[in-house]
Amino acid sequence: MTMYKQNVFINEISYVKTIFCLLLLIRASTATLRPHAESSTDMAVLQLASTTPTPIPVHSCSNWTAAPEAAVGNCRFGKQAAQISCYGGMNNTAQQRELLLAEQLLLCGWPQLVFNPHRELQQFTQLRSLTIENSGFKEFVFDFPELFYLQAINISWTNLSHITAHTFKQMFSLKILDLRWNQLMQLEGPLLQLLPRSFEQLYLGGNPWNCTSQFNWMLLQPEKARMLADREELLCTDRKFKERQMLLVMHYELLLKSECESHSDLQNCSCVMHHIIPKSHIPLYTVNCSHLQFQRLPDYLPANTTTLLINNNEISDVNPLRDNPHYRHVVDVHLQHNLISNIDILEDTFWLEHFRLFNLRGNRLRKLQVYALDNALNENENVNLLLLSKNPWHCNCKFGMRLRELLTKYKDIVRDAWNVSCTYMQDDELRLSKVLMLSRQDICNIGAENETRIHYLDWLNGVMASLIILILGKLAYDYYFYKYHNRVPWIVLKLP
Repeated sequence: MTMYKQNVFINEISYVKTIFCLLLLIRASTATLRPHAESSTDMAVLQLASTTPTPIPVHSCSNWTAAPEAAVGNCRFGKQAAQISCYGGMNNTAQQRELLLAEQLLLCGWPQLVFNPHRELQQFTQLRSLTIENSGFKEFVFDFPELFYLQAINISWTNLSHITAHTFKQMFSLKILDLRWNQLMQLEGPLLQLLPRSFEQLYLGGNPWNCTSQFNWMLLQPEKARMLADREELLCTDRKFKERQMLLVMHYELLLKSECESHSDLQNCSCVMHHIIPKSHIPLYTVNCSHLQFQRLPDYLPANTTTLLINNNEISDVNPLRDNPHYRHVVDVHLQHNLISNIDILEDTFWLEHFRLFNLRGNRLRKLQVYALDNALNENENVNLLLLSKNPWHCNCKFGMRLRELLTKYKDIVRDAWNVSCTYMQDDELRLSKVLMLSRQDICNIGAENETRIHYLDWLNGVMASLIILILGKLAYDYYFYKYHNRVPWIVLKLP
């Protein structure tokens, strides 16, 4: 009897569970088949909880000029008042009730050179999606008005070239902003900071971005940069970094800045990236340390530095160019207006045989090893420019002639050759003459003493030439008598 009661009790529990499950299934299926049965409060909560913004049509203005409304710049009102499409203007929107109910607005071929969001959009109080395409306007004359429901803005294929950080500041519900295929070259970093917290995606591709401007915020603020949905597709169009990926350019810029600021030798110098090699994507850097009272060349330079500007300092030697590995790839060195008096240490060095530009104007050079420089310039296939003017060159007979020959031979490289001047009078250091205009007589005939010395040498050469002629004549005479008279010279008979 007890066993029977227990079985009945278990069966009753199972039956109750089955009935309960069936009721749950019926409720779920009813809710699925009849969603309108939910209360309006529940639907509002669901809409606010949704994170998916209103979709934006992709290039909705294709072939917009074929629309009948385009001829007079009118708008087309959809079957549902929620959608309005305007072609070439908004001439028929005056006193239209539909404007207050419109949720989607499409503007194609805006006819004016400017767009006034405050005037044109203020009546669209329920607007959720705005698309402006194929228009010629270049700027917004005012910021966008407060449109509480506006979630998606697409402004593409226009001549828009400038926006400010406050342009979309009052868009409190904005989630998607598409600014692709315009003429934007710069973008203010605070733009993303002033957008609402609910903002999700920003599109900027297809614009002619100038990457020499500051876009470092893309890497310094990763939480904001993640909102830039097409950041990996942004390309530079400026002359320095044309068709290079913007993220790559900004990465190298930050890396270079950190490297220069962290080294004591370069803390006051400016470091910039002037080029990126197309296929290898190797960055090339320029370091500028001019006007900083440097007394020596820096011991350290960032890797891939190719240009060093260190003009107007107090540098007296060029030793790092000979043996410092940081200078191995430095092909352009600007040392104008320093205290360098000798560059002979660069003879037979890798750097002198591979440099491209060497500016030594305005230093203290008086002499150099002409043959070493001649060999280096002859072997160097990269050399493009060498500047030697405004140095206190001193021309004696030997050095002056060699220097003139060097300047004449490499006038295409030493482009200031006609401005290279030297002193050639021993007692007159202020008397300068252009090297290319000096003759051998000007340089070598220096004073009466040297003139006499040259005169004696000429006499000596004449005597030696006469003796040679005399010896040859005596040899011919002795040969004649030996051949025809069988007589040998008398000196032969005296030999033991």
